[in-house]
Amino acid sequence: MTELAIDIDSSDRARGRPPGNAAPLFGLPRTMPLVLDLDGTLIRGDLLYKSFFSILRRNPLVAVSCAGWLVRGRAALKRQLALRNHIDWSTIAFHQDVVAVAEREKAAGRRVVLATAADAMLASQVAALFPCIDQVFASDGEHNLKGSNKADLLRRAFPQGFIYAGDSKSDLAVWAQAAGVMTVNARASVRNAARALGKPALHLPGRVG
Repeated sequence: MTELAIDIDSSDRARGRPPGNAAPLFGLPRTMPLVLDLDGTLIRGDLLYKSFFSILRRNPLVAVSCAGWLVRGRAALKRQLALRNHIDWSTIAFHQDVVAVAEREKAAGRRVVLATAADAMLASQVAALFPCIDQVFASDGEHNLKGSNKADLLRRAFPQGFIYAGDSKSDLAVWAQAAGVMTVNARASVRNAARALGKPALHLPGRVG
């Protein structure tokens, strides 16, 4: 795995070329989309907890309700919290290297997709902040889009292959199906497991802004 921490846009400018003229990521065809995880990858932290605490400050009794919602499954809990969320999006910290890669690849003609276990209502609000994001896959209140569920969906949606950026152990199932691997602020154990897959890979740090 390549251990690399760079500002993609600055690197392109230093070479005297616009982002759109950069070499394809991993040398992979631009017909393969770049798929970004959300929690811990595009953003620092987890939207489930952010939405919970945004509500808890206004309504402490939500903790009691959560127990009932969770009985119906994690996806149902996420949907109920999303319906009631009071997240101030201006306070969310985004991983700038991930944003830079996504914007560069979009400028070069690669499709950028957000695929997350977060609820679709919140994921769509995040995606609206980034013109480079073309499509969103997310949990829908019934199905939790994480791990093998996400891997299966992306394999079906992009049979020609895809590049996937994630941060956690649960992303290993997705990287196993991907043509290219990006880890973001990942623990050494996760990076080592991703490296063992034997695929072209890139590690990005967790610079936020």
